[in-house]
Parts: sequence; C-alpha cells; structure tokens
Amino acid sequence: MPSGYYKQLIAPLCAAASGALLPLAFAPYNLTFMAFVSPVLLLLLLRQLPPFKAALLGYTFGLGYFGHGVYWVYFSIHHFGNAPLWLAVVIMLGMVAILATYVALLAFVLNRFFSADNGLRYLLAFPSLWLALEVLRGVLFTGFPWLSLGYSQVDTVLSTWAPLVGVLGVSYGVALSVGGLLCVVTQTTRRLKLIAISIISTVWFSTLLLNGVTWTESAGKPINVALLQGNIPQEIKWMRSFHQINLGIYMTMSRQHRNADLIVWPETAIPAFYHRVKAGFLSALSEEASRYNSDIVLGLPVMSESTGNYYNGLYSVRQPEHFYFKRHLVPLGEYLPLKPFSSIILNFLNIPMSDFTAGEKHQTLLRGAGYAFASSICYEDAFQQSSLDGLPEAAYLVNVSNDTWFGDTIAPYQHLQMARMRALESGRYLLRSTNTGLTAIIDPQGNVIRQAPMFSRFSLRGEIIPLQGATPFVQGGWWFMYAFSLGLLVLSFVLRRTTNEVINETLA
Repeated sequence: MPSGYYKQLIAPLCAAASGALLPLAFAPYNLTFMAFVSPVLLLLLLRQLPPFKAALLGYTFGLGYFGHGVYWVYFSIHHFGNAPLWLAVVIMLGMVAILATYVALLAFVLNRFFSADNGLRYLLAFPSLWLALEVLRGVLFTGFPWLSLGYSQVDTVLSTWAPLVGVLGVSYGVALSVGGLLCVVTQTTRRLKLIAISIISTVWFSTLLLNGVTWTESAGKPINVALLQGNIPQEIKWMRSFHQINLGIYMTMSRQHRNADLIVWPETAIPAFYHRVKAGFLSALSEEASRYNSDIVLGLPVMSESTGNYYNGLYSVRQPEHFYFKRHLVPLGEYLPLKPFSSIILNFLNIPMSDFTAGEKHQTLLRGAGYAFASSICYEDAFQQSSLDGLPEAAYLVNVSNDTWFGDTIAPYQHLQMARMRALESGRYLLRSTNTGLTAIIDPQGNVIRQAPMFSRFSLRGEIIPLQGATPFVQGGWWFMYAFSLGLLVLSFVLRRTTNEVINETLA
C-alpha cells in the first residue's frame, strides 16, 4: 500500500487511542488525570481540520471512548441473555456506534462554527458543547448517562461542586479546565494565557471554600442496617426448582440480623410475582419483621391483575400493597423498544421478565426504620433527575440492583461510582444492596463506608444517620444545569458573531 494511505490512518488511530484512554479516568482504574489528558489530545487532533474530517476524528475518538467504556454490554447479552456471540457483539458495536455520534457532533460543530484557534473556542465553545451533549445523551432515546465526565472526579476536590451543580456541573468544570490547558499550551497571547490560568485557578481553588460545607442535618437517631448480598447465580435464579432454596437463603440471612432496624434485599431477590407469595411467604416475613420491630425492604416483580402488566418493584413488607415501581427500564433487558423489530432480536435471547412496564413518574415514598426513603432500582441511579425524586422529604436513599448481569467486568465498579455521586448530590446516605456486588453503604460525601466483596454471600452491617434539609442541587440544580448548558451555547454563538464582525471591520 502507498505510504500516503498509512498517513491517512494515523490520525483516526490516534483519535481512537485517545478515546480509549478516557475510561481509565473512571472506576475501577481511577486514573483521574486521564479525564484531562484524553480530551486535550482530542482537541489537539482537531486543530485546523475541516468540519467533516473533524467529525470523522471525533467519531473514532467516540468509538475508542465507548468501545472501552461499555464493552461489557456484549458480556451481559451473550452470557446471561444467551444470545449468540455474533449477535451480542453486533448489538454492543451498534450501541457504541450510536454513542460515538455525540463526540462526532461535538467535533463537527466546534470546527464548523468555532474554527479559529482562540479563547472563544477553548474557554467557551468546547466546554459548553461537551456539557450540552452530556445533557442530550442523558435524555435522548430514554437516555444513557453512563461515563459522564464528572463521575471520574468523585474522589477529587472537584467533587465538592456536586451538591451545588451535580455531576453535569462537575463535567463542565473538567471540560473548562481542559479548554484552559489548551489555551495555556497553544496560545501565544500573554493576556489570553493569563485569563486561562485565572479560570483554571478559579475552578480548582474555589473548591477550598466548599470543602467541609454541610448542606443537611440529622433528622434523628442512627439507623442500624443490614444489606444482604445473596450471590445467587443468574443461571438458576429464575428456575422454579430453585425457588424455595432462594427464599430460604434470604430468610436465613435475615434471621441472623434480627437486631437491625432495616434489612435490605437486592433487586428481584424474590423471583416470583407478588401475588403468588403474598399470602404465604410475605405474610410470614411481615409477621416476623413486626415481631422483632425491624423493616425489610426487598425487590420482586409485581403484576397488575387488572391489566396484566408487570413491574420491577421494591416493597417494604410492613407496608401492605405499597410499592415503588422502576421507571427507567433497560432496553431489551426489561422492555422492548422499536417493536416489532426488537421482538425479532428478543427471539435470540433468553431473558426472564423482559417486557416490564415502567412505573409512574411520581410515586409515594416507601418507609423503613421510621423514615421515608428515595428508591431506585438497578441503573436508575445513573439518572440524577429521577433518582433524587422524593427529596428533601426522604431521609436517605436506597438502591437495589442485580449487577450479576455485568459479570466480572468494569461495569459494577462504574455503577458504584455513579451511586456515590448520587449520595454527594443529595447530601444523604445511600444504601446499595446488590445480588453479587458491589453492595455498599455510602455517606453524604460520597465515601464508601463499608463494602461487601464481589461474588460472595455476605451481610453488610453498619449505621446511617437519617438526614433532613436539601442541597442546592436538590432544590433545582439539575434544572439549572439544563438552562446553563443552553445559555452557554447561545452565548457562544452570539460572541462568535460579534468576533467575526470585529474581524471583518478590521480587515475592511
């Protein structure tokens, strides 16, 4: 092949490699500096490129970014959905290809409308575009906010911004720092360099003012909790022959913690419809919980006898007929998008309960240990706006999950990292009970107080403090970030027009 052909491949390969570096900033790698290195490399590669070539490089960056970051989708579909390997890989690659278009769009718009190598490009346009596209990715087609840039900073000082502006605000802080670094490195104007250094310093040193600030206060005495991790293999969990064994495992584990104020079982810990276990098992469990004055919260499917629809539910056994129904369902795993096309794909899969109905947007809060709590099931805790519904009335957060689907991949660690951000944004303790891990107790600062080991039957004990009050983010911060991202985009284009007019007048 001619040498020119190889030269044409160098830039896309560098872009893909730069994108593949970005997931290293997230758990379980926790190389947080990669959240800055990777976007800096992207911006360097995009300099002075025509818009469509920039879009191509942005797309290959996105392929590396999401190809590395969410490769585990193939694992879930192949190993637990029982899809052929080829189909699992095709679905995963299709998902990565769609997600990569967000970065391609960023690169195209940046180089189409902000091609000048100046402060407007790096200090305003790039950060605002990154923020706007993260907002869009979190809501479009039911949303997939996985790997938002701000999650990578949950262990850095930038996390102190989370109670004010949430994960999107932290993402903006990272993107603004990246743009500032490019100005310092690439610009020759001393004044612009000083402005960039001032902005970076403001972003980072302002965290000193927020460090140690508490937005919530105690609402009562500590609650003694037990989070159960049954470690039930997904392959046998839904077998009828294993049903009684499954119930016996969780009953035995619960009886070992009768002195706990609150016991939490994971998502679909009972693999049977509520109406089938209501009179027998759940009735006996409720009586036992009342006898020892402890609440038990558990996950199970619930079918509506009137409509036949079924829901992924969370249930507090001492609150009869009171449920939380999951609202954000997993495409192909829990509901069928784009019917009847998706039904064809589902014929290749073997996923129990794969056509749930989403719960209502507004639901009455469940209660445990005398306090109302905000509920989320599985990857709902990736959605900041819905997982914080119920605040500030809720005294703490509860997330139940079945991360068995992820296997021994990077996904459970990414999932826990997002749950930590939810605790930070809300200023609440978060109880996270999963089937195989990572079960954890998280404090209002996003720190993991206690954590169960992966792939083991384990009961995690600890104490949490019920809290009251609201962080600025709970009081409307996520709506503010939506408006803020739109305002920044408008400002970018307004200033672009003004800048162009000044240049034209100067040339004239």
